[in-house]
Amino acid sequence: NSMTSRLLVDKIEGKTTANTIEMPSGSIIQVVSGEDNGGLTTSSTSYVDSGLSATITPKFSSSKILVIVQNSSRSTTTTSNGSGTESQIHRGSTAIGQIAITRVREQTGNAATQNVQGGGHLNTLDSPSTTSATTYSVKIRAQHADISAVYNDGNSGSVITLIEVAG
Repeated sequence: NSMTSRLLVDKIEGKTTANTIEMPSGSIIQVVSGEDNGGLTTSSTSYVDSGLSATITPKFSSSKILVIVQNSSRSTTTTSNGSGTESQIHRGSTAIGQIAITRVREQTGNAATQNVQGGGHLNTLDSPSTTSATTYSVKIRAQHADISAVYNDGNSGSVITLIEVAG
């Protein structure tokens, strides 16, 4: 009674050239992060730089960049229009991905101070198609002009993480 044993081997296959090794699709190639504990106050209804950014230089033009942001914002108004901020990821000057909204609804007839503070997660999978240094940032705006929007008031920071994933 003979027993046959088999050796099972997992094999990872990538592409090799004279100067590079290309990882299999889905492999993590590099991780870059940035943090901002400063502060920005704005009443602009157009997106302005929050101060949170990170730069990555992709190894391959076929790579995807997974952008993960944990952000903190606060807004205040003394009108009855409600109070809120919007933040969004930008690649260079181009808006990409979803918008995170922190908002208190309108208080009709009530002009008392309305203060809302919150955090949010912003995530997007980007295909920059480049091997040049690429900067991702978070921009913020007030939902209307009588809001004082604050990003990272110094009590809580925000973090951006960039993960290059082989395409």
